[in-house]
Amino acid sequence: MMIRSLSWILAGAMTVSACAGPIETRVQTQQVIAAPEQKKFSVSPIDATANSDLVRARDMVAKALSKKGYQAASDASILVHVALSERPADIAVNAGEKEAARSLSAAKEQKRFQSCKDHEQRLTISLFDQVRGTMLYSGNASEYHCNGTVAQSLPFLVESALSGLDLGPTSSPRIATRTRQGVE
Repeated sequence: MMIRSLSWILAGAMTVSACAGPIETRVQTQQVIAAPEQKKFSVSPIDATANSDLVRARDMVAKALSKKGYQAASDASILVHVALSERPADIAVNAGEKEAARSLSAAKEQKRFQSCKDHEQRLTISLFDQVRGTMLYSGNASEYHCNGTVAQSLPFLVESALSGLDLGPTSSPRIATRTRQGVE
């Protein structure tokens, strides 16, 4: 009887451990050109299919930009675009033609003893300098989750996607992986 109970406890612990633990946030940022002296921005108009998570993400991005010294204004030279997506993680995303195809996001294998399928949550933030007619900054952050919601991930995704803003122009993207504790 004791061995049977121990087996159930061990199985339960393994199930829980597959859902809670370190979460990796994959980050890619690039400051293409230096920000203008007056850092006035406006967020691109929301489309008709917007959902509450996207609205929340846009608000969080605007607040984060304000904390970084940017100012929301109707006559802004910087246009901010926010995109939010969620997809099954076991589906790879590729771009380009057959010979020039490249992986944007590889398929993720399910962890051993995992009770549910992972999905990928991705936030992309792009800043465009409308006066100079070019992209100013691009940042994206993504995480795999089994049970975690987009709403739970958004603070970390926003902070990560904006982590390279105003660090100076680079010719290639900065790539990093951040680790945190939370609900997978």
